[in-house]
Amino acid sequence: MRRLLQVLGWFTVAACACLAVLCVVYGLSDRPGKMAIEHQVLNVVDGVREDGMTPDKVVGALDRFADGTEAVKGDVVPAPEPDRDATAPYGEPVDRRGLRHLANKGYSVGYDESLPSARWSSYRVFPYRDVHLERPAAFKPDLRTTARVTTGEYVRSGYDRGHLAPNYAISVCYGEEAQKETFLLSNVVPQLHPLNAGLWKDLEQRIVHRYVERYGTVWVQVGPVFAEPPAKKVGRLPVPDAFWMVVSEYEKEQRGIRAIAYLVPHEENWRDRELTRYVVSIRKLEALTGLDFFPKLPPATQDRLESAPAPRAW
Repeated sequence: MRRLLQVLGWFTVAACACLAVLCVVYGLSDRPGKMAIEHQVLNVVDGVREDGMTPDKVVGALDRFADGTEAVKGDVVPAPEPDRDATAPYGEPVDRRGLRHLANKGYSVGYDESLPSARWSSYRVFPYRDVHLERPAAFKPDLRTTARVTTGEYVRSGYDRGHLAPNYAISVCYGEEAQKETFLLSNVVPQLHPLNAGLWKDLEQRIVHRYVERYGTVWVQVGPVFAEPPAKKVGRLPVPDAFWMVVSEYEKEQRGIRAIAYLVPHEENWRDRELTRYVVSIRKLEALTGLDFFPKLPPATQDRLESAPAPRAW
């Protein structure tokens, strides 16, 4: 027993010495050097906070630690404070071909009648009181569209009716009537079940739970990526090749906006703890979708916000 305690003691001393050396090296490093060290530390931290078994309080503490690093925080771009009630912070995505704008109680949709499909959906989430609402029984055609897609068009297609603006986030933030509107088929695209119930749901839940707790108000813009012409269809409905998501939050103290963009292939993907592999620049999403994000910002501000990907998943 004494020998074991001695070994443990020496191990503890060695670990503390290594940590002290790391702290000294970190303190003497420039910003790229600091970020490189932070990435190595966060690789270990992420293994704990993303394993699905860690208690929520521990995950919350590790999230706050991660937010304090440059590797997660990234750059905050100076910008005016956005309209707190808007579904997108600096204007909805713009498409040169023109889309039908559908405004709902908790979210908005840019609908392309020629596909027919939504090209984007935008919503805002914020601290809420978590009240469980029953899931609506059925999806409904959106009579504001000329396409008037019906739920029967998905039957035996091999695809879920995949929400863009999610049922849960809209229900807890905006209530029952807003929740029902998420079941309009203008807010739905064909999505493989493992992705719909797996990785994509994980991203949605991460935003409404962890991002809201950390940042307060969060804006989300989400949509499909289609080949031109669409590579696959279910009847007349195009099947996305991938799905994208742009998340932004306003830093009051620094008077600026920061954003992160995810691009997820349309594959049978139940889980993935390494979300950084899906982080891309907003400019890449613009090239893939033909959309212009944050159109109300000056071009120079857009360039700073959109040109480089976030250094790491938040």
